[in-house]
Amino acid sequence: MVNRPTKETLIWRYIGLDKFLDLLLTSTIKFSRASIATDRNEISWILENLKRNPDFEKHSEGAKLFIESLRRTTYISCWVENKDESRSFWASYLDLNKQGVAIKTTVGDFIDSVDWNGKGFDYQKIAYRSDFTIEEIQSQIIAVNTKNPAYKDENEIRFSISGLNELSTPFDSIEKIQENFRQSNNLGNVLSRKVDLSNLISELVISPYCSPWQREIIVRLIQDYQPGISSRITESTIKE
Repeated sequence: MVNRPTKETLIWRYIGLDKFLDLLLTSTIKFSRASIATDRNEISWILENLKRNPDFEKHSEGAKLFIESLRRTTYISCWVENKDESRSFWASYLDLNKQGVAIKTTVGDFIDSVDWNGKGFDYQKIAYRSDFTIEEIQSQIIAVNTKNPAYKDENEIRFSISGLNELSTPFDSIEKIQENFRQSNNLGNVLSRKVDLSNLISELVISPYCSPWQREIIVRLIQDYQPGISSRITESTIKE
């Protein structure tokens, strides 16, 4: 079940000042390990729902091990599909002070801007659903790219990469899945990929909740470290 957005799809990322400064100074996109996501059902949502299926028990051992291995070896970067800036996302993705920036780009520009190190990656629209068949537990794409419908307002586009050179599949033996699980113990919580910010960022909106002095510092840092994106700074449409 492939649900790819077009490369022209507009996407946004709302990030706090700490993450933006890291992006600015290191020119790296951070992909987070799915197992440390705020949503504790990340990637395991399909498993939680299939547990109620009467046919699940005979598949449970391999399915549970496979899903947990997938959670520990999959790294994700999550973006919002939206044409315009969103007031609610300043509050959802930033801290209580709502201080940070929003990056606007397209799916295609994100893909072209990241140095993938010759490794494979995937990108999908997240499907928000609660009904699954037993057969669907065999699909990595479904497991990685479905979430609880409670999160459907996020309208998420997800980019994902594996922390292993060879990822197991549900068709593999328990021994191979266990070996992937053991290898995951050596992985960190973050994978970094170099990114060309001048190609990535089409617009950079500074949070309307930043004070004037904070905004001034952000602009100065951009001018000092990434002058090529200075012209991409745009004013928030929110006036509060």
